[in-house]
Amino acid sequence: MGSKDTGRTLETTKLSLELLERIVELDGASLTELTEVTNLAKSTVYNHLTTLSEHGYVVNENNQYYLGVKFCHLGQYVKHRKSIYRLAEDAVSRLADEVELDADFAVEEHGRIVSLYGDLTADTVSHFLTDGRSFYVHSTASGRAIIAEYSDEHVHTIIDRWGLPQETEQSTTTREELFAELATVRERGYAISHEESIPGLWSISMAVTEPQGGVCGALSLSCPIYLVDHRMKSTLAEVLQRHVERFEDEIEQSYTTERSTSPHTDSR
Repeated sequence: MGSKDTGRTLETTKLSLELLERIVELDGASLTELTEVTNLAKSTVYNHLTTLSEHGYVVNENNQYYLGVKFCHLGQYVKHRKSIYRLAEDAVSRLADEVELDADFAVEEHGRIVSLYGDLTADTVSHFLTDGRSFYVHSTASGRAIIAEYSDEHVHTIIDRWGLPQETEQSTTTREELFAELATVRERGYAISHEESIPGLWSISMAVTEPQGGVCGALSLSCPIYLVDHRMKSTLAEVLQRHVERFEDEIEQSYTTERSTSPHTDSR
């Protein structure tokens, strides 16, 4: 009742989700601030925040609203609901231990890139890897590594939805450039982001595939741009390849075990 049905989505739900996103963007916000950034009536914002608070999704601390710890539980559920995601945590840890750089496993969902696991070894700008924010596929190494496995039609669909925003001076901003880069990724087997998402950050990434052939995410390494030279790039590509192959072997073994223990498996 009272929800405006706009076809396939409910306006009230969209408003609540927008408020949650705004709270994250502002790192906490007052009722007045949220009213200003959403252009909604104060009473409307208050009602949404009250409902979210009653269900544990936001908390009010000194008249500032923040996300509730309930999201920690939800985040852990997401990370552990698939065996691949559980295996990713160990894969990231092994990779970071060997090269002593920032390692990460990210997935594509709804056309955006989200890090599930990051192992940070230095206080660098790459702290963005672990906060769960979403990023554009065209400007991140993990995004390019993943969408290089997709059909051109699928990539066009993602671009149609999110565009190709210029996040830094190095960002790719045209479809022609992006598809040329994806062709290079397919040829050499890995993707690179050279300060295209965050100034000063260099990343290399490789897609991780499932036994059925689909891509399930990407394993990546990141570091400040001043640490990288040509020899280092070649070495890191070899290391990354080795760790991806081990990760994929573990995924296949996990699938085999799950099939053999499933009560629905036909053992005839």
